[in-house]
Amino acid sequence: MTLIKLENIRLDYPVADISHYSLKRLVLDTLTGRRRELDYVRALDGVNLEIMEGERIGLYGPNGSGKSTLLRLLAGIYPPTEGRLVVNGTLAPLLGLGAGIRPEMSSVDNIQMLLRLESTKPTQQVIDKIWAFTELEDRYRGYPLKTFSSGMQMRVLFAVATYASRDILLLDEWLSVTDANFQKKAEERMNDMVENSRALVIASHDMGLLKRLCTRILHMRGGQIETVETVDPLPQE
Repeated sequence: MTLIKLENIRLDYPVADISHYSLKRLVLDTLTGRRRELDYVRALDGVNLEIMEGERIGLYGPNGSGKSTLLRLLAGIYPPTEGRLVVNGTLAPLLGLGAGIRPEMSSVDNIQMLLRLESTKPTQQVIDKIWAFTELEDRYRGYPLKTFSSGMQMRVLFAVATYASRDILLLDEWLSVTDANFQKKAEERMNDMVENSRALVIASHDMGLLKRLCTRILHMRGGQIETVETVDPLPQE
């Protein structure tokens, strides 16, 4: 079964010159009625891809090659400028922890907010399971997130981001947490998510990691897929 299909996808970013933000330029343009056109950078250019159920896709290439942009397009963050994107299944876009949090709010309020953003009902049972995974003391539940150490914040955010299983797992690099004592537990959960997902798409600079996890590696450059490498995933150590 096809879970993801991209047909002739193109994505252009608007890039504003510094002159667009000049107060003098804004006044002159307003008086003259002139509209300044934005420049665009083509981040993805003619991408065609079909991902079947059971596939593990790696995205490899230098910075600026389009790896992260492609992940964000798949997640629905960026709409394509041209082309057709079809996604059949639920998505778990783990593209960086901390997006959308409110540091001044309590940790539990942030958990509830993030769960709602992921269309998960924040019941007390769900919150209790997430909190238990963090291994933090209960007294911290009501503390503002900004008072937490970076390691404590990462525990909370990672626990929320990985709570619910989804069909398609999107990863921008292999997520890690700053607390060394929590790292093994986090890696075990990540491995379980990969095993239980119907498809995986991961962007990384680590070719060894991609060869351990993936069935196909897409070599990207300039917003295009240059070559496709088929691999047999290496056994986990």
